[in-house]
Amino acid sequence: MNVGKATLTPSCAREAPLRALHSPSGTMAPTLAALLGFGLSLCWETWAQQEELPKPSLRAEPSSVVPQGQPVILWCKGSPGAGVHRLRKTGSNSFVEAFPAGQEAWFIIYNIAASSAGSYQCLYQSLSGWSEPSEPLELTVTGLFPPPSLSAWPSSKVAPGQAVTLQCHSQLSHDRSALYKVGEQVTQAPAQPHARASQANFSIPAVNSTHGGTYRCYSFWSLSPHEWSFPSDALELRVTASAPASSALTATILLGLSALLILLFLLLLLCCRRHRARIGEFLGPGAAGRGPEPRGRLTLTLPTGNGSRGAEAEKTPKRRCCGGRQPDTGRTGGHSRAPRGGPSASDVRPAEAQGRAPGPSRLGPRPALPVRRPALS
Repeated sequence: MNVGKATLTPSCAREAPLRALHSPSGTMAPTLAALLGFGLSLCWETWAQQEELPKPSLRAEPSSVVPQGQPVILWCKGSPGAGVHRLRKTGSNSFVEAFPAGQEAWFIIYNIAASSAGSYQCLYQSLSGWSEPSEPLELTVTGLFPPPSLSAWPSSKVAPGQAVTLQCHSQLSHDRSALYKVGEQVTQAPAQPHARASQANFSIPAVNSTHGGTYRCYSFWSLSPHEWSFPSDALELRVTASAPASSALTATILLGLSALLILLFLLLLLCCRRHRARIGEFLGPGAAGRGPEPRGRLTLTLPTGNGSRGAEAEKTPKRRCCGGRQPDTGRTGGHSRAPRGGPSASDVRPAEAQGRAPGPSRLGPRPALPVRRPALS
């Protein structure tokens, strides 16, 4: 709707010519001219009262959150053909006026400070009067307090569907915190005091791909909602879709390796048991308490009575069992043993039986004992 030019409604525009044509004299009398002027003014006021001017819009450039000492420009945009624009701060009786350059009027603050922070509105004037004020613009000044710290719990790398909490920790006892993502405010939350510090928690119950990005937080007091601290360091929240698959694959690999190690251990234990069983069968019963049994037979050469080298005797070596006791040949059927004094007669064979020449016998007949005779007197 174009409000820069005033137009009459059709009914009011046709009313004056009709009255002039129906006058008795055919000319416009002074009284009729006065009535025509009154009718035109009445139609104009009625149209102006029925017409409502749209609200202007107010924005800040480069942002409504401005560091202390930096400039900021406030742009007020009204209807086409609007005249003077007026900017005022909530809670203040003073205002600033400016004429539009095109469709917008701008107001600049060269060096913003804490006193410049607050809520602003603008309005404009046209032929029908002043418009309604715009929506409030919250102009915030930062850098008035030390920066808080921002962290993610349990981790800044989160899989879709999992929960994460962004914790904004302030060194002061601020009772409010604001969370920003890539220069745009996400939300505000109350901060809980901890000794001389405070902390605000921003929870995300189920993370999705839209939650990834760079986050910062500010801290402030609720009594001064437009005076904030320095921003925290940037926190990068990464949403990784491959995390659950890799975890499941890692768990499967570890489970397979554990099962393989258990099977190898059981196989090694079975091989050891079979090897011990074979050694026990080879040594025979009772092999655990004695050493390996000799397989050969020893041949002893004994001297003969005619001075030869003697006869050879075969003898089975002694075997010890049952805790070092000699086996009973009558019961077990083992080899007989020779007496301690020497080999038995059955174990001694003459040298002729072995194909040897008889030698001088070392075992001759016992010499005769000398007989003592009494001396003759």
